[in-house]
Amino acid sequence: MLPHVFDELGQYWNTDKFKAISDQAKMAKGSLKGGSLHTEGAKTVGTIAREMEKELGRTPIEPKVFKKTHVRKKENESDPDVWVEERAERTFIAAMSDQIAKLTATLAESKWRRVTEQQSMSETVQQIKEQMMNLARQPTTSAPDDTDDESDEDDYVDLTP
Repeated sequence: MLPHVFDELGQYWNTDKFKAISDQAKMAKGSLKGGSLHTEGAKTVGTIAREMEKELGRTPIEPKVFKKTHVRKKENESDPDVWVEERAERTFIAAMSDQIAKLTATLAESKWRRVTEQQSMSETVQQIKEQMMNLARQPTTSAPDDTDDESDEDDYVDLTP
């Protein structure tokens, strides 16, 4: 774009008339879509998620992506979050609650599986102990007295497979 054209657009974008039209369009866009406004401009949520994945080194959870795209940028890290609209904050809270419920259920299931596996292993160990005790209780037959004068090498039987 030529510099003088960009300058003219900048002057137009700063007029009260353009700002009024822009504000009206923002409200209409948000209400017609049934969604909420977001802070990332032309970037798609998918693009934002991929950028966050590179930044974090892992896939971000959906509520975190939603928060990044619906909270206004802070001038200072200590500033409170300012949502683009109240509905966005309610949506985020609902999504986080859902995420917590899913993680809690997964954790409970994981604990249940671990307990079940431990019980199963304990039962297996108990069965092996009982088998060993039964073997120990069984009467053994004594080998006949070795009365021949030959070596004992022929008396040994190797039972390994």
